[in-house]
Amino acid sequence: MKNLFLLLTLLFLVLNQVFSQNFEIPKDYSLETASDYEKYEKSIVAAVDWLIEAPVNSNESHRKEVNAFLMKWLTGSPSVSIALTTEIATFMDCGDCLLVYMGGWAKYVIETGDNDDKVKANFAGLESVMTFYQKHKSELGKNKAIEKYIKMKAKGKLEAFVESKV
Repeated sequence: MKNLFLLLTLLFLVLNQVFSQNFEIPKDYSLETASDYEKYEKSIVAAVDWLIEAPVNSNESHRKEVNAFLMKWLTGSPSVSIALTTEIATFMDCGDCLLVYMGGWAKYVIETGDNDDKVKANFAGLESVMTFYQKHKSELGKNKAIEKYIKMKAKGKLEAFVESKV
């Protein structure tokens, strides 16, 4: 029993260290031409993954820098265009959630090459937010809008809802 406790404690410490490691923003990045944006697509996917996984209240200055990198990329990217709909992004009171939503949308477009299917992109953004929220609910506090989406997804109604709002 003592060995099991020791093993679980060690596993927790290792996993905590892995997930709390910093995402490294590319040094001296430049976002001026279309090829510049394409060059950083893998970094954007990694940034979104890090934002979802990393504890919200630790290393807040680095989180802000990663958020700024992601936002700068999103606002100028010629290959990803996000159409925010207030009927879907009903969690705008949570800045971290909103950025994760846009990041999830961008990640979907980068990984699939599909910038035309707004239903699937919105759905991917919502899935990212729900994952982020469930991992960090204790830090974020209860969010009724996201809770509603989690329930809709569990009932298999989320995609139809998104489709009706796009």
